[in-house]
Amino acid sequence: MPPSMRWVMVFLYGIGSIGAASAAPPPTTALTASQAQEDLDLAVKALEAALPALYWHQTPGEWRQAKAMARQRAAQAGNSEDLWRALMPLLAQIGEGHLSLTPSDAMVQNERTNGLLLPLSVLWNASGAYVVGRYGDAADIPRGTRILAINERSTALLEKDLMYAATRDGQIRTGVLREASGSNYGHLLYLMTGSHAQFRLQLKTVDGRIVNRDVHGAPPSARHDPIVAETPAVASLAWLDPDTAYLNVPTFSNRRYREAGADFHATLQRIFDELHTKGARNLILDLRENGGGSEPNESILFSYLVAEPLQKYAAVEANARHLSVYDASGRRYETDVFDDDEMKMQRVLPKGRLIRRDIPPEGLMTTWTASSPVFHGRLVVLAGGNTFSGGAELASMLYHVHRGVFVGEEVGGTHEGNTSGYRWSLTLPNSGMTVRIPLLQFRFAWAGLPRDRGVRPDCEAPPSAEEYGLQKDAAWRIARNIARGLTDVHCAGNVQARRARLSLSPLPPAPLPNEGSP
Repeated sequence: MPPSMRWVMVFLYGIGSIGAASAAPPPTTALTASQAQEDLDLAVKALEAALPALYWHQTPGEWRQAKAMARQRAAQAGNSEDLWRALMPLLAQIGEGHLSLTPSDAMVQNERTNGLLLPLSVLWNASGAYVVGRYGDAADIPRGTRILAINERSTALLEKDLMYAATRDGQIRTGVLREASGSNYGHLLYLMTGSHAQFRLQLKTVDGRIVNRDVHGAPPSARHDPIVAETPAVASLAWLDPDTAYLNVPTFSNRRYREAGADFHATLQRIFDELHTKGARNLILDLRENGGGSEPNESILFSYLVAEPLQKYAAVEANARHLSVYDASGRRYETDVFDDDEMKMQRVLPKGRLIRRDIPPEGLMTTWTASSPVFHGRLVVLAGGNTFSGGAELASMLYHVHRGVFVGEEVGGTHEGNTSGYRWSLTLPNSGMTVRIPLLQFRFAWAGLPRDRGVRPDCEAPPSAEEYGLQKDAAWRIARNIARGLTDVHCAGNVQARRARLSLSPLPPAPLPNEGSP
């Protein structure tokens, strides 16, 4: 799958591209209510025309209710920011994480020039929200301080707000929590509630004291993420001991490999040749920052971990070869999904719907050619909310065939599949915001876990404020111990149960390399 182009990241890049010394007045984001309604209606038409499975993660009744709420909000809109607050919850309701809404250049400039944001970077995890960075007159708030409320709104309610401030797969929280962590949360809160000259905080210190604190809002230029480990550009291998290796695969994007002067398949071949030559018995596979990339790279990596090919998809479908809608003024908006060569891989169903043929080079299988050497030793998979798209697909494939013990968080992609692939980038004529709609539904050949959720860890180890941004954090240490045959005391039962399932796998692992050697 192509990487998830989350609207927050596009938004942040846009902010960074604006010169701090620019004296030009910000372009206006003003809208009339009728302009906001026209943009909203156009977005709804495009979503209903383009999404192959609009009701995969919601019911028709929920969609009707969400549209009615969005129209009520749009009727009160006076600017693009108001329209964002009407449209973004509607997109989030659909439950497709590859769907995105990019603020306009005028919105970016307006925030850069006039915005006053929360002067904190925040880590969100399963237990709440924690300070990991601080600026301005909040600079003395200790790292690790727990946030109980912001502007009289509890963090439980603020987290609920987040579920409708960013798109997500199904009902998965972890993907949104990762996206909202760091300085991103200040931008999200700004888009949700506007600029604030002052924030009232309720905090709980590390020694248990409850503190109320008023802090001034900070401009975007004063805020930055705490120093975090740099994500490597390509897959890398490190040895923890003669038997145990750590493989970090941060992306499946061919573009990123090309930019690094590398090739994904060749990189994997070199890594697995080394694992075989040195007789690795244990492997930690880190997918925590893998947001996907290029099809079929996740399947290529799978083929080095599982010898037998797997039917991965029940179907890959699109609504039509060509999509078009009209706005209230009669203007036409259109896009092609497939070109002539790609149509050779499609079978046309009634009413123009398209389904992928199960033939090489893509089809419905993981791979059509075997990889060698295949690693058959003990596998531990590190995964979390940023494990998305192709990264989440690989997690689901490994989970389905009972290959590996999982450590970390629930992955960001649903176990039943996703809607991704090609996208229609539709710029709304009045607000200038861009809705990016994924066009291909990838349905996996297995059931959900339950439906609308992703692969969950056998040993839960979410990121903590103390180790935010560190690669070798608690999850890494737990994975290392499990790889070496040890079991963390907090998840011994789950790991033992998982190991029992591994022994019943329909694809049982081959004998470990060097079995029986001194």
